[in-house]
Formats: sequence, structure tokens, C-alpha cells
Amino acid sequence: MSIVLVILIVVVVLALVGLVAVQAPRRAAAKRARRERLASEVSGHRQEASAHASRAAELEPQAAEHREEAARHLAEAEQLEAQAQRSKRFAARHEDHADERADQLEQL
Repeated sequence: MSIVLVILIVVVVLALVGLVAVQAPRRAAAKRARRERLASEVSGHRQEASAHASRAAELEPQAAEHREEAARHLAEAEQLEAQAQRSKRFAARHEDHADERADQLEQL
């Protein structure tokens, strides 16, 4: 091997080692910055999850109460509808009786 080739190989190897030595701290700093950013995001998401879970815990009893009230309203509405139907039948029957009596009255 020639001395020039050996020197060239040594220079290339030293350049690569120098490049790696320069890049290592940059990569470590970038990795550290990314870890910090991700840790901050994790913390933020955990806080949001906690807030939403707390809100859900507040809303669930209210929803159950409204559901129960809605069931009571539905039962009451069904009773009122039944009463309305009964009243319509009574009204129709009394209207028929009134027509019959009116006919009788005309015949007198």
C-alpha cells in the first residue's frame, strides 16, 4: 500500500470520527428536547383526561336523574293519552245521544 493511500484512509477515518463526535451531542440534545416535549404532552393529555373523567362523573348522575324523570313523564303522558281517548269516546257517545234526543224533539 502506498503512503498516500494510508494517509488518505486515516484522514477519511478521522473525518468520520470527527463528524460522529460533532453529531453525537446534537443528537443527544435533540433527543432530550423531544423527550421533554413528549413528557409535557403526556402531562397535558393526562390532565385533560382527568378533567373529562371528572366531568363525566358529574354528568352521569344528572343523566340518570333526567332519564328517570323522562320515564315518569312518559308514564304520565301515556295516562293522559288514555284519558284523552276515553274522553273522546264519551264525547262521541254524548254527541250521539244528543243527536238522538234532537231527532226525538223534532218529531214532537
